[in-house]
Amino acid sequence: MTRNKTFNFLWIILMFVLLFGLLPVTIPDLSDNFKNPNVLLINRQECGCPCAEGVIKKGKLIISQEILDKYPKLRDNHFEITLTNFSPYNDISNDKPETFDFANFNSFKVTGQVIGVDTILCNPNNYEIVPKFQVTDWKLTRYYPKFLKFSSPIMLLYLGLWCVALPTLTITTIYKAKRKRKN
Repeated sequence: MTRNKTFNFLWIILMFVLLFGLLPVTIPDLSDNFKNPNVLLINRQECGCPCAEGVIKKGKLIISQEILDKYPKLRDNHFEITLTNFSPYNDISNDKPETFDFANFNSFKVTGQVIGVDTILCNPNNYEIVPKFQVTDWKLTRYYPKFLKFSSPIMLLYLGLWCVALPTLTITTIYKAKRKRKN
């Protein structure tokens, strides 16, 4: 009987580990309240030239009059921004593809405020500035499981556990059902 309890205990732990990987990174925010000022839907911008990190897909960016007066080239209708205090973009590393994929293949709902400007193109003849947006809160806009953020070896171990657990669970269930029918 002790062996059976140990086996059941190990199954429960395995199921918790497997289900943990399926939890979302954050609870997706599906609301559509982008009419509020400085609530933005952004995607990461990928380009080879000097460019801002984020592209505003939805929302109204409000820039204070003080910043607009200080930087006359800055417009209130920018569609690109750089972000501060935003971990999905700050933690990007080309050595860790899971961080790169997380930032590039998700849309984020961010809330915050413009705290200044960032220069993205600077040469003797011209310069280009974009608003620098300090993020106070962010959410994903769709489901993204935690296991996709695991490092490569841990992800392989996680997927291997699924490959072992599913057939074993299926065989065990069929075996127990046949034994129950015989009794």
